[in-house]
Amino acid sequence: MIIKTIQIGAIGTNCYLVWDEKGGEAFIIDPANYTAEIANTIKDEQLRLKYIILTHGHGDHTGGVTMLTREHPEVKLAAGLNEATLLADPNLNYSGEISGHRLSLKPDICLSDGDELKVGGMTLTVIETPGHTEGGISILTDKTLFSGDTLFRSSIGRTDLPLGDYDALIKSIREKLFVLPDEITVYPGHMGETTIGFEKAHNPFV
Repeated sequence: MIIKTIQIGAIGTNCYLVWDEKGGEAFIIDPANYTAEIANTIKDEQLRLKYIILTHGHGDHTGGVTMLTREHPEVKLAAGLNEATLLADPNLNYSGEISGHRLSLKPDICLSDGDELKVGGMTLTVIETPGHTEGGISILTDKTLFSGDTLFRSSIGRTDLPLGDYDALIKSIREKLFVLPDEITVYPGHMGETTIGFEKAHNPFV
């Protein structure tokens, strides 16, 4: 598994382009925009993009969806089952304010806790982690967790936006993420990487 981190936008959203080096099948997590770096990597590595996965529906994580689906019509858009309301409503997802384009998105695949997606030799397991948004999800594959805006290095996602819930966020982290092995590497929606073990020991919010 190869992970390419592409930081996009003024608030530094981490977009992750991930592929199976043996077969070239790929998925992309939270494309804040469709940048030249994304396009060139897909072309240069001869990747077959299978899924766009949204950890949640805020505009700083979704701005590149329209162009990606236009350039790769075979790709499927996947998001949490309970995120449909936020994704569909620009007044809730702040897409216009953040990306300059009011987006109303409808996933091809709605994901629930424990669902699995196959990409090449990789198995992606869905973990529902509501709190930052009602339908937020994290993605676990191998010893890697993509946590979206649920868990950051020494921090957590904000809950003062529409459909945010602080108590639900803390519960998600404690009951869904902190039960994972300490050595799991966490790739968050913003800022740098961390591990489950480090956050259990040092995160001041949990």
